[in-house]
Amino acid sequence: MRNHTKPRHITRTWNVTLYGRYESGTAPVILGQHRVTLAADGQGVISASVDGRDATEAAAVAILNRAKRDGQVQLVEEVRIGLPKPAASRLHRDLALAGILAGNYDAVASAALGRVISSFTQVQPHEAEQVRGYAARLIRGAA
Repeated sequence: MRNHTKPRHITRTWNVTLYGRYESGTAPVILGQHRVTLAADGQGVISASVDGRDATEAAAVAILNRAKRDGQVQLVEEVRIGLPKPAASRLHRDLALAGILAGNYDAVASAALGRVISSFTQVQPHEAEQVRGYAARLIRGAA
């Protein structure tokens, strides 16, 4: 079961081809090709664009749904910002094993990365090792 209570930073972009048919219904005709992007920020605010121009979420979803029914949809890019929950859970566990008290995890991550971190979902996957290293140095007294 997925936990939908905490929105994630995610952006997905698709190439979409829409088809129609001549009146006789025999030959498919390309009606249009679009690049559709949907994005959600950490607060759950959704933004959309079609062919690089701002669009409503409803318009972007309608194009995607029509293409799924009468065309082609190809996911070309997916960008997730922040650690996925299993990786965030591992980072929590590793900080605990390093000797960091639970109430200090965000402060340690903030100090390690030089910016305010209020949730490990704000930590990029490539930054997790930096947080672990900083915690280890902190416990050794070398931070």
